[in-house]
Amino acid sequence: MRRLLIPVLALSVICLAPGAFAAVKTSADVVKAAPAAATVTAKAGQRVDFTIKVDIDHTWHLYAHGDTNFLGIDLVPDEFFPLQDFQAAYPEGKAKKFFGEMVLMIEGSQVIKASALVPAGMQAGEQPLDLVVAVQACDDKTCLQPARIPVSLTLKVE
Repeated sequence: MRRLLIPVLALSVICLAPGAFAAVKTSADVVKAAPAAATVTAKAGQRVDFTIKVDIDHTWHLYAHGDTNFLGIDLVPDEFFPLQDFQAAYPEGKAKKFFGEMVLMIEGSQVIKASALVPAGMQAGEQPLDLVVAVQACDDKTCLQPARIPVSLTLKVE
């Protein structure tokens, strides 16, 4: 009984040690996303353009939007997004080998250019525009857990 008790106690101490329950690193730890401007302005019935800046830590990369082998970067309006006909133009990836396959990667600082139609009947005032940048970061050896990075800006309707 004593032989079994000592390893069990040692394992308990290791598991309860500070930091033993540290969070697992995700793609959000190495990728940051933010609007280029906190506020954009448009009139009802017009398109509004905005830019999302994406910064990828050194040694990490993302896959280009639409990549068929891996999870590519994606800008997604939230379910209460008040605008219509959302469109996004993504950075072009550079062809590189990853685990023997040619893929389109993006690295460093990039931008996603987006636009949407302000509905004709939208009242003047401010509206929140909430989106998510969906990413999965990888280095030359591994990929991190995917992340959904929230991005918010304000639309000022004139």
